[in-house]
Amino acid sequence: MIEFLRGRLAHRQPARLVIDVGGVGMGVDVSLRTAERYPREGETVELITYLHVREESLELYGFQDLVEKTLFLKLLSVSGIGPRLALRILSAVPPHQLAHMILSGDIRGLTSLKGIGKKTAEVMVASLRTSMAKLDLQPPRDGKAVPLEAGEEAARDAVLALVTLGVKDAAAQSAVQKAVERLGPKAQASQIIAQALQEV
Repeated sequence: MIEFLRGRLAHRQPARLVIDVGGVGMGVDVSLRTAERYPREGETVELITYLHVREESLELYGFQDLVEKTLFLKLLSVSGIGPRLALRILSAVPPHQLAHMILSGDIRGLTSLKGIGKKTAEVMVASLRTSMAKLDLQPPRDGKAVPLEAGEEAARDAVLALVTLGVKDAAAQSAVQKAVERLGPKAQASQIIAQALQEV
């Protein structure tokens, strides 16, 4: 298994990083929160990783810390949640908020996340509540996201992020347009993406 990557950030998209590891470009799908942590191409980065093996492909997912990877793996253990949906969930809500929703049995909050139906939300609460309590996640003290440029570039980044997360192009563009209408033209890409995830 590939447990981590360390190398130069060669290319950055809202939810995907390409890391130059000894001259090999490794594409890694990440949550929007992890991508925001690495805003500059050319810098040395390190990611904890998980290799998802399927019959027809190998998919590499990256995480900023062990907490995010642990939550990802716990989400994968829930019937009906695959890696793309798990990454979408981690993009939509921070780890401490997700843990709180599960611990408090917030079915309504969980079903507000795109792709999570009532049955899946109930299974999440039933199967993950005990393990979430053991994690003892706390809100970050200075957990401010790195702002992305507003305007058209932010909207383009938002569309690209949704497509990377598995949303079809037309639906992604429509959701981003609705999000921009709600948030205004000066909204940051991270805000647009979070809102658009509720629209698709």
